[in-house]
Amino acid sequence: MIPGFNRSITFPMTQRLKKRLAYHVRSVSLPCESHPFIANLKEKINVVGSWVAGADASLASIEAGLSHIELLLSAMSEFLNLSETKTVLQHAAATTECMLESFLYLVDSYGSMQSEMVAMKQHHFEVQSALRRHDSALVTSSLKSQRRIEKELSHLANNLRATTKSLHFGLSSNASEAEIVEVLTEAISAATEASVVLLNREVAVSAAASTAAASLASCRARPGKMRSCNGEKEMVIHEKFEELEGCIETVERGTESVLRSLVNSRVLLLNIQSGLL
Repeated sequence: MIPGFNRSITFPMTQRLKKRLAYHVRSVSLPCESHPFIANLKEKINVVGSWVAGADASLASIEAGLSHIELLLSAMSEFLNLSETKTVLQHAAATTECMLESFLYLVDSYGSMQSEMVAMKQHHFEVQSALRRHDSALVTSSLKSQRRIEKELSHLANNLRATTKSLHFGLSSNASEAEIVEVLTEAISAATEASVVLLNREVAVSAAASTAAASLASCRARPGKMRSCNGEKEMVIHEKFEELEGCIETVERGTESVLRSLVNSRVLLLNIQSGLL
């Protein structure tokens, strides 16, 4: 469901808030910028932003992206557990509701990602089996299904990016409260942007394998071009297959952890909203 997406994370409100905060005296009851939880969360945001700026379609990059997103969500949960954060969010109902919607979009996206990975694995194995048996009809059918999943993943990323852009987080006039809302907004935005990039990279890996499979099937279907189907070319094609298999396994494993963190964070926010924490 996602077309190519390649840009770094920017948070328009950050500089404005920093200028505003410089002219306010912070409340001692709220965590200041030197608070370890704020520092830790901002560090994770920066790490995710750096990954987004340099992410590629390699297995190592995809695995790192999933890890960075999970660590960011873990740091966000720690920050949400602060009594000061709970107090601010309980009084900022609109902001809390917006954050809950953002988490819901992310939970739905990662749930869909898991399902698509299972389907992609099945169709990819069908492609390999069809190639071994020289069954061109099955190759064509399986590749069509695999490409449909690639389109679904691209569409998923587009929807995730569009829906979160439409959300508006309110800002408090109190400097310290504004900083809490700001850093949480940045964290959610960073997790969303990284998820969009992650989906794009998955599509890129799958598309490379699909193209390789189609090329090999076409080559084999034309006896006159069998010379072009040399061992070196087939080796490159099988490398693409191995990359896709590794990507699927990594994403299946990583999305499970990320999804668990997302659900935990959303439950925590719901409890804060209802006053249970």
